[in-house]
Amino acid sequence: MASLTRQIRRSHYRLLGLVGHGQFGRVYCAAHRTTGELVAIKDLHKDRFPTHKFLRELRFLLSLEHPNIVTCHALEHSDNGRQLVLDYCEGGTLRSLMESDTPLSLAEIIGFVADILGALDQAHHHGIVHCDIKPENILLQLTPGGWVTRISDFGIARLSQEAKAADIGQTGSPAYMAPERFYNQHPAASDLYAVGVILYELLVGHRPFSGTPMELMVAHLNQRPALPSSVPEPMQRIVLKALQKLLPKRFKTAREMQRELWQVSQQLRQGTLENTPFPPRSLPPTVMAPPMPPVAMPHPVTVMGMVALDQHTQLLIACDQHHVWFYHWPQGETHVPGPTQGFTLPHPIRRFIPLPQGGMLVTDSSLHLLSMAHGLGRVTESPDTTVAAAVAPSGRWFATYPSQSGDEPGTLLIHRLTMAMGQPVTVGAPRSVTLPGQVGIFVDLLALDDRHGMVVMRQGRSTQIHIISRRGTYLGSEGVQVPCDRLIATARPYRYLALEVDQPQSVLVLDVKPFRMVRYRVPIQPQWVFETAVGYGLLSSEGEFCLLNDEGQILNRLSGLPCPTAMVPMSPTQYLWSLSTDQGSQLCTFDLAKMDLDLLF
Repeated sequence: MASLTRQIRRSHYRLLGLVGHGQFGRVYCAAHRTTGELVAIKDLHKDRFPTHKFLRELRFLLSLEHPNIVTCHALEHSDNGRQLVLDYCEGGTLRSLMESDTPLSLAEIIGFVADILGALDQAHHHGIVHCDIKPENILLQLTPGGWVTRISDFGIARLSQEAKAADIGQTGSPAYMAPERFYNQHPAASDLYAVGVILYELLVGHRPFSGTPMELMVAHLNQRPALPSSVPEPMQRIVLKALQKLLPKRFKTAREMQRELWQVSQQLRQGTLENTPFPPRSLPPTVMAPPMPPVAMPHPVTVMGMVALDQHTQLLIACDQHHVWFYHWPQGETHVPGPTQGFTLPHPIRRFIPLPQGGMLVTDSSLHLLSMAHGLGRVTESPDTTVAAAVAPSGRWFATYPSQSGDEPGTLLIHRLTMAMGQPVTVGAPRSVTLPGQVGIFVDLLALDDRHGMVVMRQGRSTQIHIISRRGTYLGSEGVQVPCDRLIATARPYRYLALEVDQPQSVLVLDVKPFRMVRYRVPIQPQWVFETAVGYGLLSSEGEFCLLNDEGQILNRLSGLPCPTAMVPMSPTQYLWSLSTDQGSQLCTFDLAKMDLDLLF
């Protein structure tokens, strides 16, 4: 990758990371150095893609323009080969969505397949057969509440009249290959057969045939696929016609298959067909959570954070509007001792940002630094007014953003922070960064790493992420057509969890570098989203809990949990929850190891 990085740096694009492997090379996420536009760089090695094949691929790509086909924008050259600059799709592949526990409505499935057929209709009209239609080659772009599908990798597509056995052979994926493909025939209808396999898989949850390549060939040539009765009869007719063994019995064109799907879609709109989710999901059963004995607090406070004093004692930081309390909490204690000390601030406390051996309290108009090395309770006022703040992981700088929202550009301030042992804490003169244009509604301010920060803004039904260096240089922005609300950092660098506006049962996983955003639908409406040692914890206001893994699969489900007003991580498997009751403030420990889950720790 280092060699390719040096080559691409001589171009207009900056690599952001590897995102996949294509049939003829690797695929990278990259950004245009001037505009910041995200693109996909497809690396094509000379030894695997000689000149005549490369020129053929480029010719095909440049001739195809359709909203559901990945477009080729430019050509890059390097010593090791050539790179195509393509549209970038941040939502992953259809395969990754199918392997998650995300339910898809019948209308969404019809929309996916109709979009694929629209793209194939355009390609077939130009005499181009894809020859490798499969979920891995169907890319996704997020839209508010949904997805748009786009076909990628026309690298083995050939002009239909030139598709000869001596030149091509058996290219493609056996699980999606039409019967005639095994005899080195490549009509346009073979792409429609592959679409039929994808449609079957979306409806049923698995492919019609499985086994070794030889077993798959025998099945595609001889076996009739069976569909469960849960699949509506109009959809069964379309699937079985697309999977006919003989070409004359199959759909003649992509447009013909698309029209029949549109007729089913019309039935859904008229209410004569139920818009049920597919395929059938087998989620883990919901288990009643064991009791979590609460601990009464001596003051009506909300827990804000924890700082480790040594191996055996943690400092619990809590607040009651304007007042901050500190509690020394030895490990293993079942009760919270009285506060050791505290102080009062002129404004309500909104947030605590942990730092190595300390942290920062954020109010409506000031920042207050708590440093163990410089004395407990030391306070440093912020030189500006703010309610949004982010601190670098090293604690060497922090950034603030004004509280007002709206369409006017805001000014980000970056301050250098010096905390040398034995010396007073000093805050350097701020560097200002004005975000370009109309920035929209403020969502969050976060430190990406020790060198970069980001401001997240919502503009209508989309989200824009502005990247800034610690030296105050604006580096550009990345955006998605999804309105995000609240971002939660994870232990994985550049990965964040988010909730989606107007989609109460959606969870978003955002990777900033390389840029990627996937949506998972879950069976609850999460109010809290947090990372654990074994997945992402989701908790609803009704006390329902789900554990979600990186692939969007539900691992475990609980019910009967209290709903906290705040939570603080104690370890990768333990969280401290603040509870507010009629009797006052309480604390309880949420411990995954004691939740009767089918997990190993």
